[in-house]
Amino acid sequence: MNKKISILAGVVLSALVIYPLTSCKDDHFDADPTLTSKATVWGNISQTAELSEFASILSRVYFSTSESNTTSQTYSDLLNHDQTFTVWAPKNGTFDYEIWNSLLESGDRESVYKVETELIRNCMTRYSHVMSGGDEEKIIFFNSKQGHFNCGKGTINGVTITDSNIGCSNGVVHIIEGPVPYLPNVYEYLSKDASLSRLNAFLKKYESIEFVEDASTQGPTIDGNITWVDSVTTLRNTYFNYLRAYINREDSSYVMIMPTDDCWDATYAKTKNYFNYRTNYSQQVITVDPQTLATSTETKTTTLSDEEMDSIIDFRTSDAISRNLVFNHNWQFGHDYVDMMTENRCDSIESTAGVIFYDPYSARLFNHVTPIELSNGYAFVVDNFNYRMEDTWFDTKLFTYEAERYYESYEYCTIERVHKETNIKYRRYGSEDGEQLDTLLKYTAIKLAPTRTTANPTVKFRLPDTYSCKYDIYAVMIYNLDQMKPYHLRAYMYYHDKKATQEKVQLTPPAGVNADGKNFVATGPHYDDAGLLHQNDTLLLQRDFELPICYYGLDDAYATLEIQSYLTSSQRSKYTNEVLIDKIILVPKENNEE
Repeated sequence: MNKKISILAGVVLSALVIYPLTSCKDDHFDADPTLTSKATVWGNISQTAELSEFASILSRVYFSTSESNTTSQTYSDLLNHDQTFTVWAPKNGTFDYEIWNSLLESGDRESVYKVETELIRNCMTRYSHVMSGGDEEKIIFFNSKQGHFNCGKGTINGVTITDSNIGCSNGVVHIIEGPVPYLPNVYEYLSKDASLSRLNAFLKKYESIEFVEDASTQGPTIDGNITWVDSVTTLRNTYFNYLRAYINREDSSYVMIMPTDDCWDATYAKTKNYFNYRTNYSQQVITVDPQTLATSTETKTTTLSDEEMDSIIDFRTSDAISRNLVFNHNWQFGHDYVDMMTENRCDSIESTAGVIFYDPYSARLFNHVTPIELSNGYAFVVDNFNYRMEDTWFDTKLFTYEAERYYESYEYCTIERVHKETNIKYRRYGSEDGEQLDTLLKYTAIKLAPTRTTANPTVKFRLPDTYSCKYDIYAVMIYNLDQMKPYHLRAYMYYHDKKATQEKVQLTPPAGVNADGKNFVATGPHYDDAGLLHQNDTLLLQRDFELPICYYGLDDAYATLEIQSYLTSSQRSKYTNEVLIDKIILVPKENNEE
């Protein structure tokens, strides 16, 4: 079986040309008839001497459906036909024409696209927006950025409008004192900061841009080719959907912690050790028929090519780093980014992946850096990765195996599921006044019922999805209230070594654990230090047991734990071979931990 990586798929919609919102006066497709001239938007711009620099740029940039795809019409063509536009045009000398011109003349596609998205699309929108009255209204630019058209102050995003309401046959032109300031969004910022290339490259792997024909508006056919007036694209990034972190959306508000390349490399090297995969795993997989309870054994092989192995190691490692970097403002109970980065301001914050970080540790994630304001939130570029593994991806909950779900095979017994939920009255230990307490005993366990009185029942449990690291191994045993005797047990681990050869190791009782030589002794009901009665025994089977090979995400390769009731004839009066097991727990340890 070939095992490949998959993450949750989803769709992230981002219209590069999108539908309008209200402005100071929105006349939709029709320009104000009192202002309309016979000239188009392009005609007015090209005929206005103080807009000659901006006109020069419009006439040389071709309209794009995505960064990699352009149409055959320039922006001068687009603004010259009968669709309606509003343009806030910067006049000569108020923007750095030479820089923008040099980007165009370079011929580099990335540079030209920068001119298109950050200058041209950042000062134009669909439909007619006339300045009148004193209100401030929100508009959406061609690049999906939000604009604030303040009619009272005569500004667009704070830039002064020097000449307003130039009527056109297909819209309106306003002349402004400089370009509309461009702010990248959280996702765009990753590409603009060279120190974030590792994180940016990882996220880009799961991105695709698709043209949405049904949502786009068709323009004239030129040289037999269809052109598009409103070209709507879909930005698909499956990783965004996986995290519920749509950091490319302009109508959202996010805070993102961004590790620099040096920080990423150091964290990557440490994290990679937990995903020590091999190209070949051979596993005896035992299947239990749910009707007859008969077992069958099949040897299954999981194979990964070198390329697949490298790919899955890279994804698992990068995902572990990236999974909890983003926080949605709307999820933080009214707290803003200042509260989030300040100790004693927030009790907790929640990442888009659903992990909750508590004060003061939560504030330390931001590493006391100055936030960078972006169009849809804030970025915190950090040189130190202050995430603790056990609070993020290194989750101990992944390694709790309920016995009734994970038992794989058994011998010398039958398996019964036992569900118990009852109130028990008992007297507090050491109570002199006869105080009675109630407690709820609740569990679902399996009972190994021996097929004969002298049998030693044995059961094996699958332990899937483990990392390559050390574990403390526990078995939660339920006291047998029918037999009123403790258990006498042995335990074995089956796993693959560094060469992917399967090994079997008997577990030895650690110091301080009830034992009889190499055998574990699970005690009966007992009182804890608080004087409360316990009906189970969480039995420590091994400290720091190393699983050298990673099984995370593999269907047919895993470690196995065997528990065996081990009684000689002389021990049957003291112990019972009718054993109840609730769950197996593996507590992972950080690698290189002393």
